[in-house]
Amino acid sequence: MKTNLIFSVLVFWVILLTFSMPFTALAQQNLVVTQAEADATTDANKDVNKPLWFGTGCLLSGLVFLPLPGGWTSCLLPPAGLTGTYFYRPAPPVSRLIGRTPEYVSVYTSTYKSKRGSVQANWASAGCLSGGAAVGLIVVGIGVGLGLEEALQSTE
Repeated sequence: MKTNLIFSVLVFWVILLTFSMPFTALAQQNLVVTQAEADATTDANKDVNKPLWFGTGCLLSGLVFLPLPGGWTSCLLPPAGLTGTYFYRPAPPVSRLIGRTPEYVSVYTSTYKSKRGSVQANWASAGCLSGGAAVGLIVVGIGVGLGLEEALQSTE
């Protein structure tokens, strides 16, 4: 009877330890994934040259006025350029990945590229909207100026 009780207790502990190990490993892996995502997001935000991408967006808005050969319209160039800013996703510096686990490297790299592309596209879009607004204001100002000049000439 005593041997049966000891055997039952030992079997219980072996089963408990056997089934709890994967959960411990999974919790540790989730911690690595969370840390890699947080590090990649912070580094991607820090690494993007925001004034450069804003200026790129401003220049993209001016592509509407670019004459194209063969009668092609240039109104598709700014959206194509903005799409390109999203798909240009440089890899993170290798020095940040030295000594890390393969899971960390994989998650960090994919999150870094995705976040960096998103931040670049956001800043380029803001620049494109600002550049478009500036061009619009200039065109309206020139139109108002020409309208005033014509109005002044007709009153004389």
